[in-house]
Amino acid sequence: MTNAQRLDYVEDELETVKRLLVSTASYAESANRRLDELTIKQDRTQSHLDELTIKQDRTQSHLDQLGARIDQVGGKVDQVSDKVDSFITHTQRLFTKTGAEIEETKARTERLEALMLKLDRSFEEQKSQFQEFQLTTGAVLERIDRVLDYLLRQQGGNPNPPS
Repeated sequence: MTNAQRLDYVEDELETVKRLLVSTASYAESANRRLDELTIKQDRTQSHLDELTIKQDRTQSHLDQLGARIDQVGGKVDQVSDKVDSFITHTQRLFTKTGAEIEETKARTERLEALMLKLDRSFEEQKSQFQEFQLTTGAVLERIDRVLDYLLRQQGGNPNPPS
């Protein structure tokens, strides 16, 4: 091959290398742009992750506070439950005591009613006896009156008794 051909061949090869270098440079620039875009996106993603971490920390703090409040409320509910149980027990005792007192009062009332009936019967008997006594006494007094009249007439005919 001649020098001119060799020179053309080398120039062609250099042109090919030059085109490859330009293409490689263009590809490298494109890759750098994409890398820059990915870096920006990664920074944004990291920023979002940081914000989410802050929100998660706040949420966890709120959950911890809520858990503490729930524990406090649970303690208060237990106290109220104990008081309600105590109240129910006391109320049951009172109902039992009141029930016994009511039964005793009913028994006393029944005895009192029986006594009142007996007293009513006794009163009626006494009333009847008193009426009989009045009748008998009235009859006796009438007889005594007649006997006195008779005796007075027998004594001398003086209808007026001596004073």
